[in-house]
Formats: sequence, structure tokens, C-alpha cells
Amino acid sequence: MSGWVRGFVASSRLLLIAPLLLFATLVAWSVASPVGASPDEDYHLVSTWCATGNTASCEFEEGDSEAKVPGALLGASCFAFDFDKSAACQDDLDFTGPVDTTTDRGNFYGAYPPVFHHVMSIFVGNDIRASVVLMRVFISLVFTLMATALFLLLPPARRPTLVWSWAVTTVPLGLFVLTSMNPSAWAVAGVGFGWLALAAFFETSGRRKIGLGVLFAISVVMAAGSRGDAALYMSLAIGAAVVLQARRTRRFAIDAILPAAALVFCILMFRVSRPAEALTQGVPPDNSFSVLLGRILPTMWDVPSLWMGVFGKGWGLGWLDTSMPAFVWIATLGVFLGTGIVAGIRGDVRKYLVLGGGFLVLLLMPTAVLVAAGQPVGENLQPRYLLPLVVLFAGVLFWAPPGREIRFGLVQRIVVVLALAGAQSIALFLNMARYITGFDGISPNLDLNKEWWWDIAISPMTVWVLGSLAYAGLLALLIGRATSVPWVGPAVSADRPPVQANMR
Repeated sequence: MSGWVRGFVASSRLLLIAPLLLFATLVAWSVASPVGASPDEDYHLVSTWCATGNTASCEFEEGDSEAKVPGALLGASCFAFDFDKSAACQDDLDFTGPVDTTTDRGNFYGAYPPVFHHVMSIFVGNDIRASVVLMRVFISLVFTLMATALFLLLPPARRPTLVWSWAVTTVPLGLFVLTSMNPSAWAVAGVGFGWLALAAFFETSGRRKIGLGVLFAISVVMAAGSRGDAALYMSLAIGAAVVLQARRTRRFAIDAILPAAALVFCILMFRVSRPAEALTQGVPPDNSFSVLLGRILPTMWDVPSLWMGVFGKGWGLGWLDTSMPAFVWIATLGVFLGTGIVAGIRGDVRKYLVLGGGFLVLLLMPTAVLVAAGQPVGENLQPRYLLPLVVLFAGVLFWAPPGREIRFGLVQRIVVVLALAGAQSIALFLNMARYITGFDGISPNLDLNKEWWWDIAISPMTVWVLGSLAYAGLLALLIGRATSVPWVGPAVSADRPPVQANMR
């Protein structure tokens, strides 16, 4: 066992259970909703079942523009857009039925890169429900392993950046997306892990550096291989890491070969998909200059509502039909703003340059897409599309530049833990209730009068309690230790070794 691993284990034995708590939280969210609950899941289910061409579960029609698949793939979202309608409507579907329904609703035109759907197709089986649960659990396991590996590989002083950036951006939308069958799950994870792995890659050496390089490469494949827009986001994440860590040294020039190769891969993945066309397909905008100019400011003023959707304000989960109460978004947004201000004032020119660029991208990119499409905010472009950039922005907020230290007191950390744990518990409860009984039959006891649930021995209330406790315990362990985000030191050069600081 490497010395840095032995030191971590010796000083932080309690944190060994953090991956288990994280995995338990994600699994709870994985089973909190039925097949078809994530946005456009029917499309992505068909794309997964047909990812490898003609199989026993997918038969392509002439021209490969249509395919014959099990009808339950398309009918599983029977509850969509009606928050009072439970998932009991799935009782009429045969999830082990034959390949009997022809559809053109799938990734048959290259709208998405192939990686996510191809990997998920490994778990395709005769029972659609069992297959989807396996896929979601696998997605949760990958996230847990990536987070754990990155935590171990990061210099100790960089670990709080990882903890804080995810803690303040994943409730409620992040947890739902990260455990869904939507490719956005890997877009968010890849960008959120990749930029920090690359930034730490520049300032480390030896086995740690090699491990971070490998983790960065995996993150790039996950993100760019899941969505075309995520390839663009990953490119921006690479740019952010380079700006934060660039040095005029031979060592940095050699290290820069890795992100340069990653950029080439991102460009290729972007080229094989059409994110802009997929978003605006079928929209006949009036692109005259005067009309476009008149749309810019009204659209720009509304774009921040997309950011608020990450925290549960104004945008529901699922098919945008599972609304969150005010407590959830007030708690999560309050934590983001409060901790973000503390972290943001501890910056330097590089950090503020990246944050300023990130703010402009978050504002201007959605504005440009919506103006060009002739659509108002709220049409097609959803908060989950921007979630990778929000996680990236939060990560840079909690990046400690040279000579700066971001500190949080005991009371601040207690407030953060209580607010996020409470918001997550409420969000998980409501997300489960929406499908178990529908909001018209909601009860404090999820086991009471349930209309839908998985064919498993664990009851809904047990899942909710375990998911709530696991997340609260995870926050208490990690945020409880993250008293500060200290400066780790300059990038490694031939004449200056890295500084190793302990997380206090």
C-alpha cells in the first residue's frame, strides 16, 4: 500500500464508510422512481436497447431509421406530466413482453455520442424493470468509485474542494439526474470530476499524478461520450483547469499534452452529435436581425431561472412534474450562496478570471441558443443541461489559490449539514410519493395506500429512512472535517517540489 494511502487510512478511519454512505444515498434515489421517470427516458431506453444493432431485444427496420422494440419501453412514462397520477399505470404494461412495437424515437440519427447507451446496453435483459434498476445501480456505483478514487488521489488540501463543490450543487436535481437513465448523469459526473483531476494532475508527481491522469481520461470519455453539449462543457472544464494551473515551465508543457489530446476527443464527440440541432429541431425561428436583437435582453433576464432550477426553484424533477417546496430551494440555494460568498472572496486573478468566464457562459450560452431557436426560457432548454457547468462553477469557487485559505467555522458547517440533509430528505420523500400514490394521495407514511412499488422486500419508508440517514451521515463525516480549503502550493516544476498540506 502506498504511503499516502496508509496515511489517509491511519488519520481518517471514519471516512472509510463515506463511500458506503454515498452509494446507499445514490441507490435510494435509484429506486425512488419507476422505469421511465427521467426526462425523455423512453428515448434513451430505446437507444440503449438498440445500441448494438439488431439483437433479440431490438430489430431494425429497413434504412435503420426505425426499430421494433418491446412496447413497454415506450409506454413506461404513462404517468408523465400528471403529478397526481401514480406509476400504477404501468400495471397494464408487459415488461417482459416481446419485440412488437415499431418506433423512430431513439438515437438512430447520431444525436448523441454512443458511449453511454453502449455501456448501458450490457445490462439489457428480458425483464425491463430489472434491467433498468441494474443500470441505475451501476451508474451509482461508477459515481461512487470515481468520487472515492479522486478523493484518495487528490492532495489532502484539495479534497475539501471536491467535497464542497458536490455538496452544494446536488440537491435536489443533481441526485435525481446522477441516478437516472439519462446521459446527463455521466455528463455531470464527468465534468465535475474531470476538471479537478486535471487541475491536481498539474501539481502532483509520481503515482498520484498517473492516477489523476487516468481518472481525468475516464472522466473525459464519460462526459464527451454521453452528450454532445457535454463535450463542449468538458472542453470548457479543461480550459478552466489550464488557466488555474498554467506555468511557463517545461514540465507544464509536457503535462499539457494530456488535456490537448482530451480536447481532440471532445471535438470528435461533438462532431458525431448535433446538440444544437437536437434542441431546436422543428422550430422555425424568425432570424431577422431586428427580431433576434429584440429577443436578447428579455431572454437573458430570464436565464437565471434555469440556474435556480438546479436547487429546485420553479422546475420540477422527472418530467418537470415533481415540484419541490420552498424549504428545499431556500435551503439549498442559501447554502450555495452563503458558502460561495465565503469561498469566492478568497481568490486571485486566475480564479476570478475563470469565475467571470463561467458566469458569462452560464448567462450567454443559454441566451444564444434560445434566441436562435426563437424560444422563451422554459422551452426545451432545462436546468439539467446546465448542471455540469454549475458543478464546475462551484468547484472553482472552492478552489484555494496561492496564499489564500477558505475557512468555515463550526456553526457554519452545522448549518450546512442540517440544511442540506433536511432538503435532501424532503426531496427524496416527495419524489417517491409522486410515483407511489401521486400527489393527490400523499401521506406521511409512504407505505400507506401505495399504488406502485418495486417487487422487492424493502418498503418505501425503509428506503426513504435509509436514504435520508445515509446522506446526513455522509455530510456529517465530510463537511464536518472540511474546516478549511487550504492552498496546496504551486504546480510541480523541476526546481520546486509540491507543498503537501493536511485537511484540518
